[in-house]
Amino acid sequence: MNHNLFKAVLLIVSLAATMASCKEDTPPEQYLRGGNNMVMATGGSNVIIAGYNTTSNKSYDATLILANATTGDTIWSRKFGNTYADAFFSVKNSNEGGFIAAGFSNRASSNSPSVLITITDGNGTLVKSGIYGSSSNYSQAFSILPHVNADSGYLVAGYIQVSGRVDRDILLMKIKNNGDLQWEKSIGARSTDPYDTVNDAAYNIIAAADSGYYITGSLNAGYSTGKGKIFLMKISPKGDSLWTRTYAVGIGYSLIQTSDGGIAIGGTIQETTNNDIIILKTDASGNLLWSKTYGGAGYEYGANMIQTSDGGYAITGITASSGAGYDDIYLVKTNSAGALDWEHTYGGADVDQGYGIVQQSDGGFNITGLSNTDGSSIYLNRTSADGTQIWFKAIK
Repeated sequence: MNHNLFKAVLLIVSLAATMASCKEDTPPEQYLRGGNNMVMATGGSNVIIAGYNTTSNKSYDATLILANATTGDTIWSRKFGNTYADAFFSVKNSNEGGFIAAGFSNRASSNSPSVLITITDGNGTLVKSGIYGSSSNYSQAFSILPHVNADSGYLVAGYIQVSGRVDRDILLMKIKNNGDLQWEKSIGARSTDPYDTVNDAAYNIIAAADSGYYITGSLNAGYSTGKGKIFLMKISPKGDSLWTRTYAVGIGYSLIQTSDGGIAIGGTIQETTNNDIIILKTDASGNLLWSKTYGGAGYEYGANMIQTSDGGYAITGITASSGAGYDDIYLVKTNSAGALDWEHTYGGADVDQGYGIVQQSDGGFNITGLSNTDGSSIYLNRTSADGTQIWFKAIK
């Protein structure tokens, strides 16, 4: 799997998932380790990173790392997985004081992912790990959300593909605090053609202010070409679709409820030969208020986004338009209307990519991703409030 193929991947953050679908491929050295997502751990002084790390046979395990947000020092690192490839794409503080992470686990040496959910205590010790799905389906989870209603538990969003078909549908799951599956639903276009090319996937899920949830991702993407539509869907507490709005051609990866009661979607627009980062702002009913794009003459991909303490937005991702290397970690900061405040790149001469972001109480940021400065590593940095990098750590 070469780098040009990687640039065309539908889900830019699920690098490990891309490898999982490449039959008989050995992951390139640049992609043996990566941080896909990050949140502040309960208490506010540490960050928990979800991603993947290499094993002795150059496959990879789903990985959680707890690190000090101020110094970057690793407090603990834990690997979870089976014989073949496993990775986490989302992590949250659990309802019971530890952490819960979602991603995929491969059942065989190639092209057979199932949803992986892992629950740990606060020290990263395994409480329960479950694989959800059957040998007749392929599925992955990209986002997990603690349930906001009285019955607790978690919502999971991703995709499901029935064996023998090439189309994928949105996958929604509700699991209990102990990891037991409560219900599962799929949403997507259907075709009687076994080679149907209608692919749908949900990459993020958040709670709605009234009731139910919002999801975003990509709708009606071609199997080989991508080019689906960024969408916003409102779903009921039971996972039923209530309405759907579609926007530009691209991928909606980040989703946040904004301080003014609206919704912001961050991701990648794919309407020209070069991708750019996009932020879309809607009202609570999904009506588009504005959209802004960011990037240069090369390609850019947008990953995770947050609303900043000043009411603006910060989104991290990848740029090939500027910086020191082939790919560089990209951080874009905007005001509340999406106008660019500043942008920064981080990384060395090789492949460096940003996926997860949090903001600290002093206004600075931590970013995680992958880096190939001095070899493959999970990347973690700390910046000042204006995006100037203070330090970075290469975690192996």
